[in-house]
Formats: sequence, C-alpha cells, structure tokens
Amino acid sequence: MEETLDEALDCLERVIEESGAIITHDPLPIVQADRGQVVRLFQNLIANAIKFRGDRQPEIHVSARKEDGRYVFSVADNGIGIEKKYWGQVFMIFQRLHSRTEYPGTGIGLAVCKKIVERHGGRIWIE
Repeated sequence: MEETLDEALDCLERVIEESGAIITHDPLPIVQADRGQVVRLFQNLIANAIKFRGDRQPEIHVSARKEDGRYVFSVADNGIGIEKKYWGQVFMIFQRLHSRTEYPGTGIGLAVCKKIVERHGGRIWIE
C-alpha cells in the first residue's frame, strides 16, 4: 500500500506543491489488491482533502490498523468537513454539496472510491 500511495502522490505532485499540502503516513501493510484501482482511490481521497481545505494549509494523514482480521485504512485531514446529515449522500454519483463555482468537480470522486472499496470486499465511511 505504501507503493500505491507513493504513486498516487506522484500523480498529485503539482496540486500538492501548489496547495502546500503536508501529507504523512504511518507504515502501511502489504495487501492483495488491484494496484491501479487503489492508486485511484488514494488519488481521489487525497485530492478531495486538498480541494476542500478552506483557507488552511492542507494536512493529510494516511494510516492503517488491523481490526478483526481485516485492515481499516484511514485518510484524515484538517479540511472543511462534511455535515453528518450528508455522510451517506456524498458516496452517490453526481451528488455535490457545493456549487461548481465554489469547488469545481463532477461529483463522482467519492462514488468511484466507494465502488473501488466495495470491489475489494470493503466498505467506506466518514467520521
């Protein structure tokens, strides 16, 4: 997973530099997964954390822990957050919480993340 995270960060190099994002991670495990899909998963989650940062310098941390024989991965950030009432909605395709002038995008990023995670037998949520 560290290699896929590194690949995702390489793809996001320009936006990371422009935003001044600080991205850290704990040691990540080796798991069997579709590399391209996991790279895209990390790219979408990190790009969202950078985009929805408000006026702050983005700080993003990726971690993993073993729980009940499975890994639980986390991408935490100091961004603007999502109101609890929208937590389920954001994973639906074309669902946007902000206007395109406020935050550009298509509204498919988190829906793609959900699909990737589910294809790997997992689930995704917001805390």
